[in-house]
Amino acid sequence: MDAYTFYEIYDIDTLQKLIDSLSAALQVSIRILSPQGEHFTRDSDYCQLCQLIRKSAIGNTLCRESDLALCAYHKQSPFISHCSCTGLTYAGINVMVEDIHVASILVGQVHLEEEVRSEAEFRCQAHSLHIDETEYLNQIRRIPSMTRARFDLILNTLTLLAEQLSQLGRKNLYLKSIIASLESQELIHQQEKEFLEKLVETDSMTGVYNHRKFNEEFSQYASHKCEQICLVSADANYLKLMNDVFGHEAGDRMLKNIASIMANLSKKEWLVARCGGDEFRVILPDTSLDTAKDYCRHVARRCSEDSSLAFPLSVALGAAKWDSEHETLYECFTRADEEMYRNKTILKQKTHIPDLMMERLYNRQILNRDMVELESKIAYDFALFLGFTKEHAYETSLAAHYQDIGMAKLPEYFVVKGQNKTREEKLQIQAHVTHGYQIARQFEELYNIAGAILSSHENWDGNSYPKGLKGSQIPLEARILRITNNYAYWTTPTRAGTNHTKTESKERLVRFSGIMYDPELVSKFVKFIDEHEY
Repeated sequence: MDAYTFYEIYDIDTLQKLIDSLSAALQVSIRILSPQGEHFTRDSDYCQLCQLIRKSAIGNTLCRESDLALCAYHKQSPFISHCSCTGLTYAGINVMVEDIHVASILVGQVHLEEEVRSEAEFRCQAHSLHIDETEYLNQIRRIPSMTRARFDLILNTLTLLAEQLSQLGRKNLYLKSIIASLESQELIHQQEKEFLEKLVETDSMTGVYNHRKFNEEFSQYASHKCEQICLVSADANYLKLMNDVFGHEAGDRMLKNIASIMANLSKKEWLVARCGGDEFRVILPDTSLDTAKDYCRHVARRCSEDSSLAFPLSVALGAAKWDSEHETLYECFTRADEEMYRNKTILKQKTHIPDLMMERLYNRQILNRDMVELESKIAYDFALFLGFTKEHAYETSLAAHYQDIGMAKLPEYFVVKGQNKTREEKLQIQAHVTHGYQIARQFEELYNIAGAILSSHENWDGNSYPKGLKGSQIPLEARILRITNNYAYWTTPTRAGTNHTKTESKERLVRFSGIMYDPELVSKFVKFIDEHEY
């Protein structure tokens, strides 16, 4: 019952007609109220007495109080009382549905012969209510008196009506529950149908449409030669790198982010689909080529601004408008695809992913830009000091610059400095040389320095990571990086303004010579530092 209101299980219009008819036939006032006093039906008055009384503020208040007293649940039903405004007899009859009191039938304006009141009493009552005595008496006189036996018969009749309403309420409630159940089942069936349909046509990973749906729509649009249609071809860059270095979960996030950006920037009537591993396609009906190209620019810019992964998202896009008079829709898509590949080549020439990854590390404050640049310069000059060729010195400097790029694989929440590390966190940090090695091997310009990056944290005494190499087992370039990295770290001012002096830093190198550092290289580096302004 709590799920439905009185109005939902009864026809109020029909009830009103029944109440009006009974009121006129029985010559009593009848109305149906909620337990809280809300009128479900209008007052069926065979005289205007109640309307007159309610014009008075006092009378209206007393009427309201009488109604509330009668329409409340009463264990004994009918419950007989007297109106505080007139002294006339009133009664309330409970209407129950499933043992819940849903309403009361109020019966009033009854002048019992056994309870005859004098005209003086009525005048006194009118006076207390601030009502015109003559008009009040005229309405009282219009009420015929009846015996208590007749009143009991009226109450019996209306009690039978209350019982019928209770039964009708139970039946209607039962039917409502069946209808609701059927509607619920139908809704569930419809939702399941829509879910399955969506499942068939949606890419499960990204949430945009899949290749199947794209082909269906593409075939339909191919026959609409009079429509203005544009197509967009898109390809996510560096997905293989993301998968190989950062794992397939990161690669999946990359595709999801790109798909989300493309979908959010598209219009409702456009169709965005993932049609392969890193391939996306868009059908843009009723769209100009300028709008399609604007869409491509917005997608590319929004992707470049995404900083949720190790490096910004990169997507190549191409757009073409269908010339339906001279080409098929497939040929239009081929043109969009060709433009996408041209843009992809330009993007790869302009974008240097390793530098983007380093920028991300600087922004996360995992690496210090000043310290990295200082180390690279020292490594280059020291390599020349040792007799390296410029090309070899440049490679050593490059290794110094990117030796900690593997830190990009650390979780976003990770803080390298300023707190004690658990064993697991220390292992995560140590793994950065392996990750840096893997990243470097993905790029032609960094391939030759991958080995130096891998061994850049090995100690001369063999007590370090990742392989525990010892002495001359450690590549010369890596031994150089071990010295230059620490020296640059010590001498670079921090945000707090603290750093070691040149003399203190040299003393530290000498102290750990033969333990962390190659002794011969330390001697040469001290001499090198004395001759240079570092």
